Amino acid sequence: MSVYFSFIVTSVLLALTPGPDVLLVVAIAAKEGFKKALQLTLGLASGVIFHTLLIILGLSAIIIASPLAMQLIALFGALYLLYLAWLTWQHRNDSILATDTPQIKGSYYWRGVIMNISNPKVLLFFLALFPQFAQLDQPGYHWRIAILGLMFIGVTIVVFGGLAYLTAKSTQNFMRNPQFKLGMDYVTVLIFLFLAGLLLYSIFKNSL
Repeated sequence: MSVYFSFIVTSVLLALTPGPDVLLVVAIAAKEGFKKALQLTLGLASGVIFHTLLIILGLSAIIIASPLAMQLIALFGALYLLYLAWLTWQHRNDSILATDTPQIKGSYYWRGVIMNISNPKVLLFFLALFPQFAQLDQPGYHWRIAILGLMFIGVTIVVFGGLAYLTAKSTQNFMRNPQFKLGMDYVTVLIFLFLAGLLLYSIFKNSL
């Protein structure tokens, strides 16, 4: 049990560390409210299932061992993030023209899923983190990896969801201001571009 407790503490600290995912969840919460940010959070958390299964099946190590596979995943992720940035930019004035109408149609849940599974850095992160707590030298480690995955999902939902709720509550008065929503659109675009830039940089760096 001490191993699982240590994993939960580590996961909470990692989730609270300011990073692109946290910034994006907070930005969506400030721009479009708690429900949209929670959809994104659930999508990001669901992506953990995919990475956990890859580790259990031993496929994550095979993918990471292939530079081409990692580059293709990173390229897909970068292109998808650039698409989201363009979509947000294209609809940036919707909040001014119609404040009661969602800016961009579509599920933030699936955006979170795709963003998570198409980020090779997340794959590397899980492959580095889980084995430290799964006790791979003892029988039944597959089940322990599955349990760790479920724990990480729970931590992600609680921490990200909590941050989204607090952000939405603290900015609900500002959300009535169209200019505030427009400003948050710009912030969201910058975050998408930053994430895409990180993935493209990883491709360029590894190709040298």
